[in-house]
Amino acid sequence: MALAVAALVKITFLKFEILGANTYIYFSFAGTIVAYNFVKYATISKLYHRRLTKSMTGIKVLTGISAIAFAYFGYQVSFDTIVYMLPFVLLTILYTVPIFPNKKNLRSVAGIKIFIIGATWMGITVLVPVLYTEGSIDFDMIIEMVQRFLFIVVIMLPFEIRDLQFDDKELETIPQKIGVTRTKVFGSIVLVVFLLLTAFRVELTSTEILSTVFVTIITLLFLWGTDKKQSEYFCSFWVESIPIIWLLLLVLMQSLFG
Repeated sequence: MALAVAALVKITFLKFEILGANTYIYFSFAGTIVAYNFVKYATISKLYHRRLTKSMTGIKVLTGISAIAFAYFGYQVSFDTIVYMLPFVLLTILYTVPIFPNKKNLRSVAGIKIFIIGATWMGITVLVPVLYTEGSIDFDMIIEMVQRFLFIVVIMLPFEIRDLQFDDKELETIPQKIGVTRTKVFGSIVLVVFLLLTAFRVELTSTEILSTVFVTIITLLFLWGTDKKQSEYFCSFWVESIPIIWLLLLVLMQSLFG
C-alpha cells in the first residue's frame, strides 16, 4: 500500500515535471505505513484479521520504525506541508477512532467509506505534494485531482466486493446496495469519466493520453475480474499494484515519446 502511494506521488511529479522532491515521497511512504497499520490493526479482533495476531510484534516494530522515519522526513519538509496534510491525517484518525454518537467512526457511517479513502489519497498524492512543490494549483492540477479521486474510488471497489462477506450490512457499501454486477458497471462508468477528463487538460501530450488509456484498460480488467471469492493476493497484491503499473507505464511512455 505504501509503495502504491509513493508511486502515485511520483506520477504527480512526473506529470507536472516536478524535480528534486524525493523527500516528500519518503515522507508519504513512511506515513502511509503508519496510517495503514493504525487503520487496519486497530480492529485486529475482528474475525477477518484474527489470523494476523501472530505477526503483531513484527508489525509493531515496522510501524515504530516507520513512525521515526515519518518524523524525520516530516522535519525536512516545510511547515506549510504539514499544515496541508493535517486535514487528511484527521480524516484517517476519524476513520478509525469512534468519536461520534453510538461509538461510531467515519468508517461505520453508511455509504461514505470509499469516498473518504478517495479524498484522502487524492489529497496525499496530488494536492499536498503540488502545494509542497509549486505553492499553487492551476486548471490541469484540478483535473488531476478529480481524476485521482475517481481512480482511487474505482480501485477500492474490488476490495468492497471481496469484503461483502465480512462487512456489516449497516456500512451500506456500494456492492451491498446495488450488487456485484452493478458495482462493476458503476466502476466502468467512473473509469470512462476518468479517461475523458484527460481531454480537458490545457497541456495534453501523447504520453498523458497513452498512459491514461492503458491504466484505464488495466483497471477495467481487474474490476471485471473481481469476485466475492478470490485468491488471497488478488486485491492485496495485484489490485494494489495498479498504481505501480501506472508509474511504470508513464516512465515507459515518457522514454519513448519524450
